[in-house]
Amino acid sequence: MIVPISPSSPFARERFIAELAVQRASILTKRLLPSSPFDAATTVGTNGITSSNGPATTTTAGGATAPRPNHLDSSHLHNGYNYARKNSQMSKSDASPVTAGDFAAQALLISAVHGAFPDDGFVGEEDANALRRDPELARQVWEFVTSTHLDDAASDALLATPATIEDMFDVIDLGGKGRGGPTGRFWALDPIDGTAAFIKGQQYAMSLALIDGGREVVGVLGCPNLRLLDDDDLLGDGDDASSGGGRTPVEETSVDEYGMGLMLSAVRGQGTIFRRMGRGELLDARRIEKVPHPAAVRAKQLLNQQDNGHLSVPAPAAVELRNLHFIDSSVSTATLSEKTRQLAEACGAPYPGTEVYSSHMRYAALVLGGREHVQVRVPKTRDAAWCIWDHAGSQLIYTESGGGRVTDLLGKDIDFGSGRELTRNWGLITADYTVHGKIFELVTDMLKADAAAAQ
Repeated sequence: MIVPISPSSPFARERFIAELAVQRASILTKRLLPSSPFDAATTVGTNGITSSNGPATTTTAGGATAPRPNHLDSSHLHNGYNYARKNSQMSKSDASPVTAGDFAAQALLISAVHGAFPDDGFVGEEDANALRRDPELARQVWEFVTSTHLDDAASDALLATPATIEDMFDVIDLGGKGRGGPTGRFWALDPIDGTAAFIKGQQYAMSLALIDGGREVVGVLGCPNLRLLDDDDLLGDGDDASSGGGRTPVEETSVDEYGMGLMLSAVRGQGTIFRRMGRGELLDARRIEKVPHPAAVRAKQLLNQQDNGHLSVPAPAAVELRNLHFIDSSVSTATLSEKTRQLAEACGAPYPGTEVYSSHMRYAALVLGGREHVQVRVPKTRDAAWCIWDHAGSQLIYTESGGGRVTDLLGKDIDFGSGRELTRNWGLITADYTVHGKIFELVTDMLKADAAAAQ
């Protein structure tokens, strides 16, 4: 069912600008992939599916065609990509790679949102120090930023772009030097989450989240490489979560080579929607709702009890431990996948389930999979503090998609008002509310046993 988005609903403009900004930045990243399809003649239809053998035109919603804007040629793009890759590891303290795409995407995202909401703050992964030290890299990033546009002129006109290279540095620094905090509004963003996978042409994501008073209120997640054959294929076999066997369309190497992938978005209290991404105006959106949110179920039960004297709204079937499907990344340097395996064995569930490197793509796997899909992350150290941009927005998209609950390993809600890092939380449990409590008890017992063994 196509979902109409009312322009008068709360945070409607914030969501709209954020979605356009993510789509524009996604176009940039697709052009920078090692085997970019957008250097050849391609067409994008109204469903976002791209054909590689058509003329270099864009099909609009009304069926008309228009020439594509000029793009950088393949050699220019890939030279810049390879240059950034070769010189990529100088600006991240955790030794993970950063490319020219990370800088350019952050500049595009922040400039778009800052132009529309100039009083809002930002917290982003990158700052511009490396660009100021490296004029050649700065020039490549500037060319990527200024050459990336939406094909729809009206949509593109809504998104600001840095006017000069110095403006680009300043815009990037709005995120890289932003602090966040418990009061006011700020946007948390990850321009390319999973850069190591992005370099390989695998799954990566782009996240943009509005935090207000320490809580997520808007979340937009772009998944430019996510390949879906059909919109009806999204929710897998998760409708009957008690029977297990659900599947997720997220696979590391199942890549949308000729299209623009998928976008997920949510506003607090308004549910989660998805749409295919294109290269112009936003395409039609559809709602994801695996089951009614538990708060909505309780409200309806109370209302019916008052009206009829009995309960007539059944609660969703509970997810069984043995049917859990674990989303994980065994190559992660931040968490102990062996503990996830140990938990799966305690549940009687198979392991591994779905392996995805990008943090935000793991949330996408949870949203697009069945209710039995879960994620449990045990940090390697007790003092580990995760970055806000690796989680903000996607958690809201997950909880708004159905009856999901997100806490840390101590059972506390995630506090997005603690600054650039989630210092008030440790670890992660992301699961359907009917099974979250059972998982929490098992994790607590496992950690207590580890502590006792260490004494």
